[in-house]
Amino acid sequence: MGFGIPLASWLRGPLKDWAENLLSEKKLREGGFFQPTIIREKWEEHLKGKRHWHFNLWNVLMFQAWLEANNH
Repeated sequence: MGFGIPLASWLRGPLKDWAENLLSEKKLREGGFFQPTIIREKWEEHLKGKRHWHFNLWNVLMFQAWLEANNH
């Protein structure tokens, strides 16, 4: 049996700087795969606790991290 991790709170805490870097408007524009305005909106809502977008944001973060690692 699996267990859940507190991803929502981690993205607001210890992973916040890492996520902010990958979800910056500049990086999102450079990547060219996502609409920065929409992603930034969801990220801000998540940080403020208005909505829990952690699962959606995690998918974007993993793609952005992969893209960064494979474009150098």
